[in-house]
Amino acid sequence: MQRNKEVVERFFLEIATGTIENLSVIDELVAEDYIQHNPEAGQGREGLREFFAHILSLPQSERLDPSKTVQLNVVAEGDLVVRQDIQTDGMLIDIFRVRDGLLVEHWDAYRRAPGAKGIVGL
Repeated sequence: MQRNKEVVERFFLEIATGTIENLSVIDELVAEDYIQHNPEAGQGREGLREFFAHILSLPQSERLDPSKTVQLNVVAEGDLVVRQDIQTDGMLIDIFRVRDGLLVEHWDAYRRAPGAKGIVGL
C-alpha cells in the first residue's frame, strides 16, 4: 500500500502540478488502458496526456497549486489510494486504483471554497 501511495504522489508531483515536459512520465505511472471517470479527461494514457497538456498550458492561477495546500491526506487500502488536498481555495479528492505499480482507474471531486474561482477541468 505504501508503494501505491508513492505512485500517486509521484503522479501529482511530476504531472498534475509539474510541467508539460514531464508528461512522458505518464508512460511510467499510468496503464495504457487507464479508466478515467472525470468527464473532462479522455481515456487511456493518451487521453490523460491530452488533458494535462491542456491544463499545464493554462496560467498557474487556473491550475492546482501545491503552495495553497493547507492539509494533505493520503490513505491506501487494498488497491485504492485516496488523496485529499485541502487548499485555501477549495478541496480536491482523488481516488486511484493502482495495480502492479501503475494507475489503472481514477475518480475525482472538487469543491471550491465560497467565493473562490474553480480549478479548470475539475
